[in-house]
Amino acid sequence: MNFDLENTRRSLIALRVKLGANTPAGHRCSNLVEQLQHYETAEGEQRENLTKSIQHQMADLTALAAQSDSPQ
Repeated sequence: MNFDLENTRRSLIALRVKLGANTPAGHRCSNLVEQLQHYETAEGEQRENLTKSIQHQMADLTALAAQSDSPQ
C-alpha cells in the first residue's frame, strides 16, 4: 500500500469537515487518519491487520459518502 501520508491525512480531515465530524462518515475519516499513521511503522501481522482494517474502513466510508451525496 503506497500513499502520501500527509496529503491523505489532509484529504480525510477535509472530508470529515464536509461530512460532519460527529457522523458515521466523519468517524471513519478519524479512524483512517489514525490507522494510516500507525501503518507507517507497523510490521508483520500488525501491518497485515491494519491493511485489512483500512480497507474495511475505506469501503464503509465510500458507501457512507455516497449516501450523503444522494439527493433526498
